[in-house]
Parts: sequence; C-alpha cells; structure tokens
Amino acid sequence: MLILKGRVIDGNGGEPIERGLVAIEGERITAVCNDWEYPIPQNAEVIEIEDGTILPGFIDQHVHMGVGDDFYRIYQRHAYHGVCECVRDMRQILDAGFTSIRECGGISNYLKAPWEEGLIDGPRIFSSGKCIAQSGGHFDFIKDYPIEFTKHPDRNITTEICDGVDNVRRTARMHFREKCDFLKVMGGAGTSCQGNKLMTREFSDEELRAFVQEAQNYGTYVAIHAHGTEAIKAGLRAGVRSVEHGTFIDEEGIEMMVRQGAWLIPTLATGYLSWQHIDERAPWVKEKERLADECQERTLRMAYEAGVTICCGADLGGGTITVHGNNGLEFPLLVEKTGMSPMEAIVAGTKTGSKLLLMEDEIGTLTPGKLADVVVCQGDPLADIWKLSRPENIKVVVQGGRIKKHIS
Repeated sequence: MLILKGRVIDGNGGEPIERGLVAIEGERITAVCNDWEYPIPQNAEVIEIEDGTILPGFIDQHVHMGVGDDFYRIYQRHAYHGVCECVRDMRQILDAGFTSIRECGGISNYLKAPWEEGLIDGPRIFSSGKCIAQSGGHFDFIKDYPIEFTKHPDRNITTEICDGVDNVRRTARMHFREKCDFLKVMGGAGTSCQGNKLMTREFSDEELRAFVQEAQNYGTYVAIHAHGTEAIKAGLRAGVRSVEHGTFIDEEGIEMMVRQGAWLIPTLATGYLSWQHIDERAPWVKEKERLADECQERTLRMAYEAGVTICCGADLGGGTITVHGNNGLEFPLLVEKTGMSPMEAIVAGTKTGSKLLLMEDEIGTLTPGKLADVVVCQGDPLADIWKLSRPENIKVVVQGGRIKKHIS
C-alpha cells in the first residue's frame, strides 16, 4: 500500500483538503480524506513532501510526438529516428506530471502496445494516429517539395493526405483498423506549415461530414485543427467534438460550441515558446504567429465567459523549441489568457481532459476506485499556478499505482 500525505486538490473543483491523504492499493485509489481520518497500516509506504500538493495526474489534450520544430527535417530522417525521439519525449512528459496524453497527430499510436507491455515508460496514450490533411493543406508541410515527400510513409510519420469523400471514408476506416482512438482532421491553415493563409478553410462540407460519420460509427469523434473563423464553423456544422486552437472564433462560433457541447483546446504553450525563439523558426511562421497572438486572448476570453468548455493542451512537438517537459506551461497561460482561476485551469488539465480521452470513469480526479494516476507538486499551485509549469517542482509521479518519479 502507498500513502501520499499533503494538501489534496482532487480535480473536481472544490476546496482543497489542507491536511489530506490519498491511499493507493494496487493500481487503484482506495481513499481520499483528511489525514487523521485514515488509520495507516504498519507496512504502508508513506510519502510526504514538505508543503506538497497532491493532484490527479495531468492530461495534455494536444500533443505531437516525433515531429519537432524544423519541418524540413521531417523529410531528412527515417521513421525509426522519430520513434527514438518519441520515446525520449514520453519520458519528459511523464516527469512533468502528465500521466496521460491525447496525441493529435504523430507516431505514438504505434507505441500504445509497447507501453501497455511495460517496454517503455511514458504517459498513457490516446492517439489519432496521423493527422489527415487535404492535398496542399496544413501538414502538407513544405509546398516547395513534391507532394510525394509528404506521402512517403517512412519519412513523414505525421500526415495522411486525403481527398474526396470516398477517400475520406477509406482513410478513416484504415485509421480505426490501426486502433486509432479518434480522428484528427486539418480543417484549415496553421502557423507552422509553408504557405496557406490562416483564415482559409480546408476540406469540403461533404468531406467533413463523412469524417464525423465514420468516427461516430466507430463510437468516437473528430478533432479539427482550425484557426480561421470559417474553418471552425464548418467543422462545428459537420459535428466535430473538439476544436484545436480556435484562434479567430467569433460570437456565432462560440454559440455553436456552447449549444453542441464542443471542447476548445487553445494550445497556448507552443506559441509562448515559439515567440521566445522566433528567429529560429521557419521564415513563414513569424507573421502568422503575430496575427494569432494579437487576436487569441480576446477570443479566448469571449469563449470562456460564454461558457465554452476549455481544455488544457500544449501542442508541443519536441525538437529544440517546443520541448516536451514544458507541457505544464499551459496551466498558467490558461489563467493569464482566458481569465480562468488556477483551480479552473487544474480542472481543465485533469477532470475535463479525461472526457476527451473517453476515460472519465477511470482517471481525471482523485476518487476511490479510479486508477491511481497521482502527482505531488511542491508548493501550492492555487497560490502560484506557475509551479505546475516547472518539472523540477513535480516531486512525485504515480501512474496506475506505480511510482514513476520520486525526488525529495
């Protein structure tokens, strides 16, 4: 038995237990209570960090594995190289307290089985497999290269090119054949790919509806990459469940999201890190990042005040700029950019995130009977939410009842 003692924030949004305790037996949580209410067995392992706060394992709802920051480099290396980087990134993410991820395009779908077998360490994986893009769309990275480069399966491990309703249906079905958990569709331009204006949209209404129908047939949903206003609303009209980025959303789009119960993942951390290294990014990135940054805080506050469900996803890709392990930056940035309280940001990265993973009955809160995904942060994140952004402040990580990190 493992006993964690300290301040407890259970992920449900209520007041913390100042002198709390979380008991774990096997892979499950067995008790969450005041420390004086639980008789500790003699043979239990007890961990107590000075001024420590016990929280549910964090969930990053927008991750890219094996991608990096230099998109020319994607075509210069083999998929096996990407796998090695992915294994490194997974360890960094886990050390930052993220016990689960939702990968929105990358290679980790093929690492789910090795993770389940215990061959590699890292967060629990819920993956879309490759992003699905139209010819010339976002994640058809370098338009100066022949499209065959993007289609090469041993070089571009993040993108599937797809055009036309029939191809949409086949691509979706092949994704689910490979045990992908949901679909990630590129509905418009992005800041990181060559060409394409941010306000444009991609895929036709018919194609988007086909993606959604195929996902619903499989019992899951579509996440759409969309910055531009029309791309966001086209996806919502088709029935997508989550909007990734949502930078230029307008009042009509916000009303649609509230009415449909769709999730918004703003992905603030990647822009924050990109601006710190903007001269190292590809030449087309700076102007698009500037346009997005000028608008994003205003639209996010509109969405938050209207009651849109906002989730915590950092959109890091690895490499040398958007380095994994910095995933916790999303917590303070949500507070600063949306007007969320620190507690609301924590719920966005725990309980709310479990719903995107379709695992709300198993993870996301410190609740007896749920899987024991638990972290201990030094200090009080309600007083200083930036504490969750620094991996060195994450002193203990427990995943499925197993201690994955413990530093004093």
